[in-house]
Amino acid sequence: MRKPGYRVPPLSKVRIREFTALFRRHLGLDHRSDFPIIEVLEFALPQLIDGYVLEVCSREEMGANHGLTYPNKALIKLREDVYDGAVDGKGRDRFTASHEFGHLMLHGNVSMARSNGPNGHKIYEDSEWQADRFAAELLMPVEALQACGSVDDVAGTCGVSYQAAEIRWNEIKKKA
Repeated sequence: MRKPGYRVPPLSKVRIREFTALFRRHLGLDHRSDFPIIEVLEFALPQLIDGYVLEVCSREEMGANHGLTYPNKALIKLREDVYDGAVDGKGRDRFTASHEFGHLMLHGNVSMARSNGPNGHKIYEDSEWQADRFAAELLMPVEALQACGSVDDVAGTCGVSYQAAEIRWNEIKKKA
């Protein structure tokens, strides 16, 4: 079960899908199924976002955190093993990098607050849910999944873990 994130302005799955599609199109990557997340973080974002920084940090500095994002500072930190894994095409690490990218893109000008009430906040108001949705939509767009015949195809085509591919596959097939 996911740890709840900060309460942020609501975003629907459809809105996040539209945003990632627009971003892919802007970069000329809308027809590419294997989204080059590390290249985007290292080379495209510095040209698109003033003051943007990607820091690769040691395990000692990051501890249990695989990635951290400070949207108002335009800063993404990735633990070095996660960065190396993403460079090497490891699906889980690519998803983590995309998740952190999602925080940067979705939460840059947003006031975030933890919910302490008994009901917390709605899932679509949760910063972690939104960043996960962003990563899923960015790495596994619906169009790419429609060309796949199995979960293994999704994992291989989109460069994600089997677990992420299975969740996305089941979600898309349920709607079909």
